[in-house]
Amino acid sequence: MDQLASMRIFVAVAQERSLAKASRNLDLSPSAVSKHIAALESRLGVQLLARTTRKVALTEVGATYLEKCQKILHDIDLSEDIVRGAAGSVKGVLRIESPPGFAHRHIAPHLPIFMNQYPHVSIELTTTDVSHNLVESGLDISIRMKPLSDSDGLAYTELAPNHRQLVASKEYLETHGTPKTLSDLADHKLVTLRHTSTGSDWHFKDEHGVMKTFKARGGMVLDSGDAMLRVVLNHGGISMLPRYVTGRHLRNGNLVAVLDDLVMEDFPIHAVTAPTPHQQPKIDSFLKFLLEVYGTVPYWEERDEPIGDAARRASL
Repeated sequence: MDQLASMRIFVAVAQERSLAKASRNLDLSPSAVSKHIAALESRLGVQLLARTTRKVALTEVGATYLEKCQKILHDIDLSEDIVRGAAGSVKGVLRIESPPGFAHRHIAPHLPIFMNQYPHVSIELTTTDVSHNLVESGLDISIRMKPLSDSDGLAYTELAPNHRQLVASKEYLETHGTPKTLSDLADHKLVTLRHTSTGSDWHFKDEHGVMKTFKARGGMVLDSGDAMLRVVLNHGGISMLPRYVTGRHLRNGNLVAVLDDLVMEDFPIHAVTAPTPHQQPKIDSFLKFLLEVYGTVPYWEERDEPIGDAARRASL
């Protein structure tokens, strides 16, 4: 059997921890997947996977082999991309991960345009709030809401600013009043992320311009920005949300910014990639595309009418 094909199948099974799921993802029969795994184990003379009727687990040597396979397959895919780039073509599978709220609003709506420009590229977009290791996960791009890091050895491309604002509905503020100072928040219903999240650390400047951290503890604790948005839109309280989530609602007046002159929240949106001395045509083309779509001032930050094509695609 083709050893590279068997390695790819092994990686798929190991990542899914399931022969059946890997079979469906690869569009292969379970028996074909089993034969590839058996052939690989026979060739190596070791057991890579421990199988039960309910699940598949990696053996100790299997875990080591998985790490090596991921690195080899990543290097092979990168080499093919380089060769295609030298030939003047942009091809291959582009694997992207992104936080759900950003992916749904500001990546997925624009993918048809990109695919029309680059018909030989296919895209796998995964939404997650947890960033994964690029090489181990076989990812090309990870979208992250965090400051630039100089210590992780990754390449950061800043895509857009990411201002967060305290927001509430007009109806809520009419009923409960509008806070004028940071201490006023103690008298309001706060809608926050779970307490273990740094997203519940709200940052403000004091009268001297020094940043202070306010550890928000709300009576309603949720696990996603979209859930928080729905609560706030329905007059449930005040919450700190990114402008890429609230842009449309601030534009149409359904939400109002609160204590805006005191809030100090800006964690830039970066596209993170594995560093390489070579061109990566599919990655470079996609990053260039996003930078063009978002522009210097992203459409979700704009308040002027009429809105542009990108904002319409994103329903903003």
